[in-house]
Amino acid sequence: MANSWYLRQTAYEFVSARLSSDAYTILRAVEMDEAGGWRVNSDMIDPVYLQPMSGHYFQVRVEDKWLYSRSLWDEMIPTNGGEDIGQEYVRLVHKAKHPWLVLDQTFMKEGLKVQLVLAEDVDRIDKSLRKQGWAVAASGLVFLIILLVVQVVIIRRGLRSLVSVRGDISRLKQGEVRQLSPVNTTEVDPLVTEINYLVQAMELRLQRSRNAVGNLAHAAKTPLTVLDRQIEALKVRDPDHAADMQEQSVRLRDLMHRELTRARIAGAALPGQRIYMLPEMDKLLRTLKAIYRDKALNIQQNVSDKIYFPGERDDLMELLGNLMDNACKWAHSAVSITAETDDDCLTMIIEDDGPGIAEDQIERLLTRGERLDESTDGHGLGMSIVTDIVRQYAGKLSLGRSERLNGLRVMIMLPLHTKAGILASE
Repeated sequence: MANSWYLRQTAYEFVSARLSSDAYTILRAVEMDEAGGWRVNSDMIDPVYLQPMSGHYFQVRVEDKWLYSRSLWDEMIPTNGGEDIGQEYVRLVHKAKHPWLVLDQTFMKEGLKVQLVLAEDVDRIDKSLRKQGWAVAASGLVFLIILLVVQVVIIRRGLRSLVSVRGDISRLKQGEVRQLSPVNTTEVDPLVTEINYLVQAMELRLQRSRNAVGNLAHAAKTPLTVLDRQIEALKVRDPDHAADMQEQSVRLRDLMHRELTRARIAGAALPGQRIYMLPEMDKLLRTLKAIYRDKALNIQQNVSDKIYFPGERDDLMELLGNLMDNACKWAHSAVSITAETDDDCLTMIIEDDGPGIAEDQIERLLTRGERLDESTDGHGLGMSIVTDIVRQYAGKLSLGRSERLNGLRVMIMLPLHTKAGILASE
């Protein structure tokens, strides 16, 4: 709007200056004829004023007599009203819905007052300015659309990196990747770098913790071995005192074993973990068959090569090792393990054809260090370790009677990602 107004004012100023120049030309053309009357010498004026309805008009009053340009035909130029356009003596009036610029000025010639009124139809100028305004508006609209499209493209290209990072983070939580892929966006790259650094730092911290646990276990073996030898020597001189010390030594070993095992549990703290179960199951079953070869157990497994454990390999081996060892220990002839997944969780079911347990004994079995049969070898920590691992992974553990094998049935449900709604068993 401001630009259109400025262009219109500029055009009107130019027309006004031309009207002022034409006024002096017409003033010179005003002369007295042979009969003593006044006339305008047509040879001295612009031919445009001689063409009817040309858009350029004038009228001259000398001694109360009006002289009109031929272009006016039978019309008259309005001399009253209108609006000032900034030039002295020039106003904008409307004649038959057409805008006219009218110059009304009085001069002195040969001692007489001569009033000159010139007009120019500026409708064509207004139409041209309107067309130009629409053209400018259309160009501005096109430019704005192009600018918006470019801006959308730039923003989408910038956000594409965030979408890619979001997908990588999702795959990281699912265990499909261990690090986020690098991005080309300068603003997003520091975020990806920091996340990758955080994941690496967590892995290094876990590894250092496990190394420290291993070093502690190795360092404690020698003092405990020396202590056991001293207890053996003490049995000859003071059997009662040696028995008390032997009991405390066993408790110390059990306590250290339990705490070291719990310290090795990584839980669901690290993203990007995915351990496929079938290869690990094959190794574990070969070991168990060798340990329990005298029982000739029929161990059946229903685990596909696509089933994976959403965590650390050591946690998986602690979990399955304790459960499968317990099943093989109590089974008469058959043990079964089944693993399946859906969109949210991993479900593992271990069954045996052993004596099973009564419902009122389940809580005792899950209590740390508790054994239902004291005559059976073991330190009684297996189910406690299993419970700790399941709790660390925010899973669910349930015990019951196997309908198929009529022994113990252990079912474990572990979430595959953080949004899975599985409550840890207490």
